[in-house]
Amino acid sequence: MALKIDETPAGPGEWGFRPENVTTEETPPAFVWRPQENAASYDIQCARVADFSDIAYEAKGLIYTVHRAAEVFDSGQWYWRFRFADGDGQVSEWSSGRAFVIAQNASALPLPKRSELIGRIPKSHPRLFLRPEDLDSLRARARGDLKPIYDDLVATCEDILADMPSTREPPLYPEGTVVLSEEWREIWWGNRMYTIRVLNSAATLAFTRLLGGQDHYGEKAKELLLACAKWDPLGATGYRYNDEAGMPYNYYFCRTYTFVNDLLCEEEREICRAVMKVQGQEMYDHLAVQMRYLWHPYGSHAGRAWHFLGEIGV
Repeated sequence: MALKIDETPAGPGEWGFRPENVTTEETPPAFVWRPQENAASYDIQCARVADFSDIAYEAKGLIYTVHRAAEVFDSGQWYWRFRFADGDGQVSEWSSGRAFVIAQNASALPLPKRSELIGRIPKSHPRLFLRPEDLDSLRARARGDLKPIYDDLVATCEDILADMPSTREPPLYPEGTVVLSEEWREIWWGNRMYTIRVLNSAATLAFTRLLGGQDHYGEKAKELLLACAKWDPLGATGYRYNDEAGMPYNYYFCRTYTFVNDLLCEEEREICRAVMKVQGQEMYDHLAVQMRYLWHPYGSHAGRAWHFLGEIGV
């Protein structure tokens, strides 16, 4: 017996099946469908005719419930449908066909294939905000038109060195702490500000050293990074325990890591990567598996967290 497909319309807070009975101004459109229980993978087909007798595009073995093709679709009338398979290889029937029109002047917006996207990431560091080949130009500008901004960075670094932040691991909530109480709030927000101070200091020192070559900035950044790497990744700064502390921990840690990568030995790099693997997996499990963000995309923290997860991945 074929698996039963769930085409229940979107409820409050859900994105819905898209595109459906609309004219889209981009080509190809982004396809979205309801997550199916026990689904291990999905297939999608697109056709110019409603009976799908001539398939113009298809993609198989998709993991997510969204898809954008790597090629441009012609303008005009289109139809799409999907199906899913479970872990035992059983396959559902195809969903209903959903109609859409691609406008004559639609903007081309193909999504490069995963292999191409990964291939664009530099093999060496830095990889976030700038690439290795950007360094010479940016260093020259730090001595030229960007010198006032660079001088401000140096002044900030000197202030950091004059009053180095503590790297003691921030506290957990005491047993019995009532969520949203004043005691809870002080730790919840206090840990965020504490984490930002230490790891933003590290990232600032590391970045400024890339521009100006101050070795002592880099060594202090490395010192802060490795101290924070000793914190429990699922503890006070874990994403699910306190996302207000977990989010800045993740992005400032990654930025510092890529900016001082050349100062780290391989053992130190592995320590940092191990920490971020735990942190990143926790974020991914929450976003993609537990809350099914791609179907429930309304949440300010979750919407931002995808970007921070991307920094971890890069």
